[in-house]
Amino acid sequence: MRIALAACVLLVGCGSVSQVDGGAGGGTGGGGGGGGTVSTGAGHFTYGVSDRVYRIDARVGASPQDVSAQLTRFGAGTRDRWLIPSVNGAFLVLSTDRLTCSIGECLAIAPSDLSTLALVTPGGTELSIEGTPAVSNAGDTVIYPSQDGPHDVDLWLTKKTGSTWGAATLLTGASSAAYNNMPALTFDGQRVLFDCGSQPYPESGGNDACEVRLDGSGFRVVVRSTALPNARYDFVQFPHDSLDGVLFQGSWPIGAESPESIWLLPPSGAPTAVGGTFTNAVSPCGLRDGRFGILWLARAGNTAGVHELTLVARDGSLLGVLTPEVDVTDIGIGCSD
Repeated sequence: MRIALAACVLLVGCGSVSQVDGGAGGGTGGGGGGGGTVSTGAGHFTYGVSDRVYRIDARVGASPQDVSAQLTRFGAGTRDRWLIPSVNGAFLVLSTDRLTCSIGECLAIAPSDLSTLALVTPGGTELSIEGTPAVSNAGDTVIYPSQDGPHDVDLWLTKKTGSTWGAATLLTGASSAAYNNMPALTFDGQRVLFDCGSQPYPESGGNDACEVRLDGSGFRVVVRSTALPNARYDFVQFPHDSLDGVLFQGSWPIGAESPESIWLLPPSGAPTAVGGTFTNAVSPCGLRDGRFGILWLARAGNTAGVHELTLVARDGSLLGVLTPEVDVTDIGIGCSD
């Protein structure tokens, strides 16, 4: 299933931007990297390439860890998708077919060291998800999208007590949107940011960014596409927390072109485009030190126009490309401490 597919990002405004061909991080055929562990303290990103998942330090020159290779000891499998870490990086959730699961590919959870891999089974039910999941810092709460609610797609929460995942509770019952997907926990772990729209593919139009508390209260639209001046299409997507507000992807005309763009909604005030000349990129994901990642298609030298995972400074300037010449799956990336 493709959710919010090929899109591009423009970052306008703060700080100078130099075009950098990027550091190490994988070859053209896949995610690159070996089966080792990632370091601590640098911040990390997770991403997918052709049904395999990877983790990499938020550091130019870092080599990615092939998480799928590490998970082979739990089952042969051929498909790992949507690897998302907790904000502190202690836990990871993903969709995988490596475990015994009657429906084939199911939601699963692992600690950061990948020592175990277990199904997430709300109320004892195996679970197929409709988009990226999210997990709490303690690894005891998982938010996921499914088609089991009153809307076409809703967000649900399941909480673990001991070894048992409790029955799922609906988070987006108050939403007026038909599709509620791509959840991302805020840094404080109290709210979920997500896509909320009238179409299964946000870029088709009619998509906003919403939030809700973990008890299902406090639903609200955080930013509407109509809040962007001269927006090309009526959609915003991929909202994520940052030190300075909510990062999200929008659409904004620049000269004769109209690429998508990365925006910041500060705690007060109007949305502001952030960062300079990053045309053709998607999927912002903020680290708690202010840096953030994007998928960028327009680096000088990226002649194939692939989605390169790129590290951006808090002021919007380019730090470097982490996965040069690797076409990262463009349905969101994960980020953590």
